[in-house]
Amino acid sequence: MEQTIDNTIFGVSTCPQTHSGWEHHWKSFPYELNWMWDKNDDNEGKGFVYTEEEMCKGLGFEGGVSKKHYWNSYGNRNIIWFYAHFRMLWFFRNSPKKDYYWFFDDDVTCNDWEGFITAFKDKDDDFISWFVFSKEDYKKFDINPLDKRTTSEHMWFERFPGDGDKLPWYIEQWYGSFFPVVRYSWTALNTLDQQFKIGWSGYSEGFVPTILNYYKHSLGSLFNPDGSSNYYDVSKIDLKHKHQKIGWEWI
Repeated sequence: MEQTIDNTIFGVSTCPQTHSGWEHHWKSFPYELNWMWDKNDDNEGKGFVYTEEEMCKGLGFEGGVSKKHYWNSYGNRNIIWFYAHFRMLWFFRNSPKKDYYWFFDDDVTCNDWEGFITAFKDKDDDFISWFVFSKEDYKKFDINPLDKRTTSEHMWFERFPGDGDKLPWYIEQWYGSFFPVVRYSWTALNTLDQQFKIGWSGYSEGFVPTILNYYKHSLGSLFNPDGSSNYYDVSKIDLKHKHQKIGWEWI
């Protein structure tokens, strides 16, 4: 289904600690923007304001983050950081039904937002992320397996699934991703939403693409290992995270 602005919604994840430092970069965003405000202090917040407690209660999630998981650095990662797709699902449940949902971290910048968004108007991938990669070469979706050019190499999938991650034991194809920019179809988010009824959960950047692939949803990676994109001309559209171009070797 073609992406149009009428059937697409845009959310930017933010919190009191980071909002003021990045808000001005979003003034050039040409479409209606929804701030997704993690209310973790006494500030009022703006836009779609939520707390970790009400998010977990609303989603029906009663677990936590294992202190033994590799990406729970020193045991200090909270649920909103570790399960990043939860805030997206909570926004999804409380927003109008759309065909596509874009989510950005507040520290993402782009020199041509309109050009970036319109580049996807005829792309129907169910899940697109900054990077999507696989444990092995499954010959699917033009997704690349991790290789020796990446920092983590094979270790990424030795860390995911990790302690506390709950996924079906019979999954045979494993995917990972990098999450500062993601786009979902409505059907993809609905699939992820159903997992709460089954009790499956896991570190978002592995759980989301792995589960979506298992349920036959299509995956797409914004960037290829060589820095090019299958969606747009990277020489004209400059997408950055924390003012940096994040390349394949960073994984």
